[in-house]
Amino acid sequence: MSDRPPTSGLSEAELSDRLRSLAARSATPAPAAGALVRGRAVRRRRARRALLTTAGLAGAAAVFLAFGTPRSTAPRPATTSVPTPAPVQQVLIDLDAHTLTVQGRSFAISAPEPHCPIGERAVTVTAKYPVVNLAPNDIGVGRAGPRNWAVTFTDRANQQRLLLFELTPADLPDVGEDHILGAVGVAPASGRAVYDAVQVGAQVRIAGGQQSEKPLSNAACIDRQPVKGGS
Repeated sequence: MSDRPPTSGLSEAELSDRLRSLAARSATPAPAAGALVRGRAVRRRRARRALLTTAGLAGAAAVFLAFGTPRSTAPRPATTSVPTPAPVQQVLIDLDAHTLTVQGRSFAISAPEPHCPIGERAVTVTAKYPVVNLAPNDIGVGRAGPRNWAVTFTDRANQQRLLLFELTPADLPDVGEDHILGAVGVAPASGRAVYDAVQVGAQVRIAGGQQSEKPLSNAACIDRQPVKGGS
C-alpha cells in the first residue's frame, strides 16, 4: 500500500458507489463483430423483401387498372348456326298477255281454251318430265300423244296435272291465242329453256283468262287429265 493520501476528496461511500457502477458496466459483454455483421445482413434482407413486396403490389395494381378484371379461361359453349332457307322461286303466268315470266325472263305462250281452264290461280310445281303421253279424250277433239318438256302441279282433287309444255312447230299459230285444252303451251324452241328455269317447288301465280260459263270435264279437256309418273 502507498503512504500517499487519496488525491480526491471522495468519501468512502461515494467511492464504493463508483466502484459498483464500474463493475456492472464491465459485466455487460460488448457485442461480437460477427454478430454485428449478421444483424446488418438480416436487416438488409428484410428491407429488400419489403421493397420487392411493395413493387409487386404496385405492378399488380397497374395491370388491373390497364386490363380490368381477368377474363375467364373456361371454354365457351359451341354455337350452332341455322342456315337461312333459300327463297321460294316465283313464276308468273299472264293468260291475258300470253307470257310466262321466270327468273326475270319472259316467254310467249298459248293460253287454255275458255271451256278448258286450268281452274287454279296459285299452284306449286310438283314434278317435271321430259315427255308425258296423254290419251285421246272421249269426244275425239284435240291432239293426244306426247307433251314434251312437261311441268306439272297437284290440283285440289290431289291429282297431278299438266301446267305447261312445249308446243310443236305445227302448233306455232296457236302462240298468243287461247287454244290449249287445260294447260299452257310454251312457244316452240322455248320449252326446254322454261323447263330448266322452273324449279320443283316453285310457286306459280296465274293471272287473267280462264273465263267460261260452261267448262268441260277433265275427260274432254286432254291437257287436264291426270298425269301418272310421266306416262
